[in-house]
Amino acid sequence: MSRTKDGKNLRLAGLFVMIVLGLIVISVLVNFLLIVKASKFDGSHNLIISFVGKDKAQIVSFSPQNRTLSILDIDSKYNHEDLAKSLEIPIDGIIISQSPNRNNISSTLLKSAFSFGASLKNLTILDAFRLFLFCKTIPQNNIYERQLSSEFNDTQKSTVISLSLTDASVYQENQTIQVINAADVYGLGSRLATLITNIGGNVVLVSTSDETIQNSKIVYSGKESYTAKKISDYLGILTQQSDQRGVADVIITIGRDKAGSLKF
Repeated sequence: MSRTKDGKNLRLAGLFVMIVLGLIVISVLVNFLLIVKASKFDGSHNLIISFVGKDKAQIVSFSPQNRTLSILDIDSKYNHEDLAKSLEIPIDGIIISQSPNRNNISSTLLKSAFSFGASLKNLTILDAFRLFLFCKTIPQNNIYERQLSSEFNDTQKSTVISLSLTDASVYQENQTIQVINAADVYGLGSRLATLITNIGGNVVLVSTSDETIQNSKIVYSGKESYTAKKISDYLGILTQQSDQRGVADVIITIGRDKAGSLKF
């Protein structure tokens, strides 16, 4: 009888261990799927990352289309804590680095991938690892480094940013874009237009609505373009398809709901 009881206990213990292991496997799989879903770098389209250190910052554009790496060294007079707003650039993610420079981009990415995301903001460890692998395929003559000085005038600043951060897919699509400021916030439309232009977007009209609108929207005609989706993902504004074409291929209306939370 004692042997029968011991055998039963062993079976129960084995079953318990199997259940625990099963739950661990399921948890790991779920977390992995969530990381994959949240990842931004798909290996096909441009991604803009800022590497921020104590006294230095760089903005790096990873461009799979052109197989290039463009590095923008940021003047210390700019606000490194919020480069997206101070430079009107759609930064996809931030990596905290001790001393950003072109020679340690790969090592910083690899280190970030195995630090459980401690140095990452708006990026996943999968993004960091994919970007590391991408960097290893780029020849030195395809790495471009430029300086962004606070002494530059608006034209010089715009030129350097565009040369460094143009998204090849946005530029090639050449979708016409209209920006409507319906948030009753002065200059919001112009700032968004600058941000879109900085990555190669074709903004043809910026206007201010006579009426304040609560809900922001992005309206496109025909098939949803990469340009419309990229802007939608960055701004967190849903897209809507229209049967009728308006003034432009993509019409962005900024409402009150996004006036205080936009990243530019």
